[in-house]
Amino acid sequence: MKTENEILEIAFLLFLEKGFSEVSTNELIRAAGLTKGGFYYSFKSRDDLDQQVVEKYIRPFFSRQTEEMQQAWEKSRAETPTAELLWKGFFLPQRFANYQKKIGKKIAFRNFYFLLYEGMKKFPEVEEYFKEFNKKKSRLLYGILERGQKRGEILKSIDLENYVTMILAMQDGILALRVLDETIDEEEKYTKIQYQMWKEISTAKMQNYEDGGVTSAVS
Repeated sequence: MKTENEILEIAFLLFLEKGFSEVSTNELIRAAGLTKGGFYYSFKSRDDLDQQVVEKYIRPFFSRQTEEMQQAWEKSRAETPTAELLWKGFFLPQRFANYQKKIGKKIAFRNFYFLLYEGMKKFPEVEEYFKEFNKKKSRLLYGILERGQKRGEILKSIDLENYVTMILAMQDGILALRVLDETIDEEEKYTKIQYQMWKEISTAKMQNYEDGGVTSAVS
C-alpha cells in the first residue's frame, strides 16, 4: 500500500493536469492503486486529502519565497550594496525553479498557476496565503528601497510607495506572459526589470551590471 505522501503526490499531479474539481475521488483511488477502504484509512475524507495537498504543495510556494527573502535581508551586511540586496532578497527568491526544487518535481508553470487560482476560489486559506504573501513582498521591497535611500544609493525624490506598486505590476505582467509562453525566461526578465529600475532611481551612473547587482559605479 502506498504511503500518504505518495498518494498526495499522485493527487497533486492529477490536480495539475485537470484541476481540483475535475478529478473524482474514484479516479484518485484508481490512480493511487487503492481500495476505497485504503483511501479512507489514510484520509478522513476527500476534503481532507485536498487540504493536505494544499499544505504540502501550494502553501510552500508562498512560504519558501518569503523565508528566502527574509533570510537574505537578515544576512545582509552594512556594506552590502542595495542593488545586490534587491536581487538576492527580492527578485532571485521568486524564481519558479526554486519552488520546483523545493517540492522535488519539475512541473508546468501554466498548470500550477491555473491550479493556484482555482485553489484561491475553492479554499479560503489559499486566498489568505496569497494576500499575506503579497503584503510581505510589498513590505520587503519597500524596506530594501528605503534602505537604499537612507544610504544615499537611491534618489530621495523617488516615491517609494508608487515604485513598489509599479514593480509588482510589472512582475504580474511577466507571470501572465509566462502562463501563455512557458519558454519565457523569468530570471532574464527580472534582471532587465532591476537593471531598468536601478537606472531610474540610482544616485550613481552605472558602468557595469551583472547578475542583478551593480559591480562598479561612479558618482
